Amino acid sequence: MATLEQIIEEARKLSAEEQRRLRAALDELESNGNAQTVYRTRERERAWLDSHRDEYLGQWVAVEDDRLVASGNNPRQVYLSAREAGISVPYIVHVTPKVDAYVGGW
Repeated sequence: MATLEQIIEEARKLSAEEQRRLRAALDELESNGNAQTVYRTRERERAWLDSHRDEYLGQWVAVEDDRLVASGNNPRQVYLSAREAGISVPYIVHVTPKVDAYVGGW
């Protein structure tokens, strides 16, 4: 298999039209890769928070899927505890009372 340096050297030998086609092919590969990226919605974490809100009022919590990873009054410590547990992007929330939307009327 060719190294990246070898591929770049070969690409320099291409005509302008071939380089344009190569660039288009690489752009297409990149956009297809990004289109398949899956983003987490954190629905399970929010559901856990709704179920356990009263237990952790005023605290910071780190939740992964439907389990508590860490909690406490210091958000940095909660973050570090979640990272130590192996979570690269922890879902951390300051738990506050749930406030229903105000609906005014006469």
